[in-house]
Amino acid sequence: MFSYLIRKFKKEEGQAVVELALTLPILIMILCAIVDFGWIFNNQIMIDNCSREGARYAIVHSTETIASIKGYTRSVAPAYLTDVLTINVIYDSGNVTVDVNGGVDVLTPLAGVFTQGQTLDLSSSCTMKVE
Repeated sequence: MFSYLIRKFKKEEGQAVVELALTLPILIMILCAIVDFGWIFNNQIMIDNCSREGARYAIVHSTETIASIKGYTRSVAPAYLTDVLTINVIYDSGNVTVDVNGGVDVLTPLAGVFTQGQTLDLSSSCTMKVE
């Protein structure tokens, strides 16, 4: 009789559910962090590329206006970034500097906790010598 009671109370049928309940939130947070980091890193690379391409366009076409340089730099960006980009072109003693700033929406609410909102500001600057 005593062994029957011990077997009855020693069952481990709910163990997997409890372990899942404990580890699932941590795994979801890690997954959200990976997705957001990849998204933000990819957008930073795109903004870096925009500033580099804008500076390259400015030194190759040095007779162009600043508005055309800004237009070309904006055309290099993906469609979802073109409206939020702020582009500054500065000619200074034989050098051209192209600054590109833009806000990117984060994908998960978890990253919004660390960025004081759902938008993260990204920026890039590239300076090249005009020859």
